[in-house]
Amino acid sequence: MATTRRMQRSYRGSMEAIAMKILFFVPQLCSGGAQQVAILLSSALIKMGHEVHLTAATLDGELLSRVNPACRCTGLGAKKPIQAQKGLATLINSTRPDVLICFGIYTGIAASLSRRTWKHNPVFIIRNENNLSMDWQQGTFINRILGPILSRWSAKNAHIIAVSHELENATKHYLKISSDSITTILNPVIDDARLSNPVGASIHPWLIDKKKPTFIAMGRLEHQKGFDILIDAFAKLQSTRDARLLIFGQGSLRDDLQNRIDQYQLGDKIDLAGHTDHPIEQMKNAHAFVLSSRFEGFGLVLVEALWAGIRVISTNCKYGPAEILENGRYGTLIPVDNAEALTQAMLASFEYEQRPLPSNTWFGQFTATESARQHIVLIESLIAHQKLKVAN
Repeated sequence: MATTRRMQRSYRGSMEAIAMKILFFVPQLCSGGAQQVAILLSSALIKMGHEVHLTAATLDGELLSRVNPACRCTGLGAKKPIQAQKGLATLINSTRPDVLICFGIYTGIAASLSRRTWKHNPVFIIRNENNLSMDWQQGTFINRILGPILSRWSAKNAHIIAVSHELENATKHYLKISSDSITTILNPVIDDARLSNPVGASIHPWLIDKKKPTFIAMGRLEHQKGFDILIDAFAKLQSTRDARLLIFGQGSLRDDLQNRIDQYQLGDKIDLAGHTDHPIEQMKNAHAFVLSSRFEGFGLVLVEALWAGIRVISTNCKYGPAEILENGRYGTLIPVDNAEALTQAMLASFEYEQRPLPSNTWFGQFTATESARQHIVLIESLIAHQKLKVAN
C-alpha cells in the first residue's frame, strides 16, 4: 500500500498522459468479476484517449456484447489461457502494445510461459483478483502442486496489482515478492452508464410483484461462492418467515444446487435465475443482498448492493468484504460456512431499516474513471523504470 500511495502522490496530476496501446488478456468473456472489471476499465481508458485491445482464449460469453465497440477484440482460438501461449505471442509481436495487463493469475501464468517467443517487450502487469491460497486449493492435485510454483515464478517477471488493500499484503507474502513489486488499485464497479436505470432493464417477476420479501445473491455457481450454505440457511429461514431467494449467475454447480433446492422442496421459493445484464436494477427491488462466499479478492457485488441502497449481509471471508463494509458499518458480517449464523442474519434483516449508506465521495473510489487514472499512473511509472533500466 505504501508503494501505491507514493505513486499516487508522484503522478496525481498526470491526467493528460501520452496515448498508449494497452492489451488486456482475460480468460474468456463469461460472467465473472475480472471480466466485468476489464470491460469497465477498457471503456474508461478509451475515453481517456488510449487504444485498448482485448484478447481472450475464447471470445465466447454473454459479456461480449458489453465490450466498448471501440475496443478491438481478438480470440486466441483456445479453450483455456494456458493453451493460448502461441496465439498471445503472435498478437503481442504484431500489435506491439506498450503494456500487457493480465486479469487473474491464470492468464498471468500463460503470458509468462509465452514470453520466450515475444519479439516485443511491453510492460507486464498481472492483476490478482482472488485469494490465491484458497483458489489453488480448489484445483486438481496437479494444479495444487504446480499452481503456487508457477504463480510465484510468473510474479518475478511482472508487476502485480492487488484489487483490495487486504489482498495486497496476503498476495505479497504468498507470491514472495517485495513491496515495490505490488500496487493496490481498487476494482472499478460503477461507470456513468450504470448510474441510471437502463431503458428496458428486465427485472425478475418476483422483484416486481412484491408479495413476499426476496433475498438476492449473485456470482458464479462454484464452490467459492458458498451458495450451498446459502440454500441451507434459507431453508431454515422458511420455518420462521415466508420469503424468496434469487441467485443470479452461471457455473458448473448449477445442477448440484438445483438438486439441493429440490431436496428441500423449495422450487417455488428459490430460483437459479441465470445471468443478468442489470444487477443493480435487480438489487434495487430486493429486500436484502447476501454474499455467502468462502473466499474473495474484492467482492464487487457488495459495492453494487450498497449503490442499490439495500440491506447487505456478507460472510467475513478473506479478502475484501470487511474492507468494503468497513467492518460492519455498512452491512452485517457473519462467519464463513455457518448456515445458522446466516439464517439468523437474514431473520434480523426484517427487524431493521437500511443502515446509513456511504457518501458519493466513498463511491467515487470505485468508479471506472478513477481506476483508469490509477492504472495510467502505474503504467507511466513502470515504463519510466523500464527505460531507465535499459539505459543503464
